[in-house]
Amino acid sequence: MRTVIPQERQTLLDLAIEYCGDVEAVFEIMQLNDLSITEELLAGKEIIVPEPYARKITEFYQSNNIQPATAYIQTISGTTVGVITNDGKDNLMTNDNNDLIVENDV
Repeated sequence: MRTVIPQERQTLLDLAIEYCGDVEAVFEIMQLNDLSITEELLAGKEIIVPEPYARKITEFYQSNNIQPATAYIQTISGTTVGVITNDGKDNLMTNDNNDLIVENDV
């Protein structure tokens, strides 16, 4: 086990994929940190994660500097808007139909 620090907009599922290589790790992360699956993570708060389930996947994420951050962030004029990060730097804002609304600096 190790401690990681979630980034803004990361969910438990994002952490499970990034650090364990498998979404099934979300259940173990929940237990280790006494969290529910719907709990919103605070950026910067330490979270305990288990050892990787699929090391090749976690190595791919690390070597390509990929940090998934899929949490929905707000509603604009009744439209739910989400954020997708593709390399930890570029932000894309999309609506429920995945139509691009805003690129960068969201």
